[in-house]
Amino acid sequence: MTDECRKILPQLHEWFEGCADEETKLLVQWHLRSCLHCQRLIAEWQTIAEEIKASLSISAPEGFEASLRRRLNEPQLVSWRELTVSWALTNVAAAIVAFWLGISLTEIFRSIPQWVLSVVGWSILPAQWLQQIWEIVSRWA
Repeated sequence: MTDECRKILPQLHEWFEGCADEETKLLVQWHLRSCLHCQRLIAEWQTIAEEIKASLSISAPEGFEASLRRRLNEPQLVSWRELTVSWALTNVAAAIVAFWLGISLTEIFRSIPQWVLSVVGWSILPAQWLQQIWEIVSRWA
């Protein structure tokens, strides 16, 4: 692969997917005339694409692609129900781990305000939590 091939690789992807503008199409076609490496690469991609198409026996429902594009462009909102379930499962898992390790949940809950108040900035919060957890685990061991 030459330096020219490395430079044109992103445009080669666009051209192969059919998303390239006219200038990019001409540039890629000009490059492909003389580059055996990129010709082989395109042939491999074509073979892979054909194999994938052949292996898919079920077509997408009508309007699926438009619906998918619309959902990808919308901001992702999480419902309160999802947040509640996530929070509850996280707490149950934390309690199980604490019980399994023999750590007192009372001690953990008492230290939470200390963890939060001792934070200088949110960027160091995980490091301080890990330090506090390590101290608790070290006392246990």
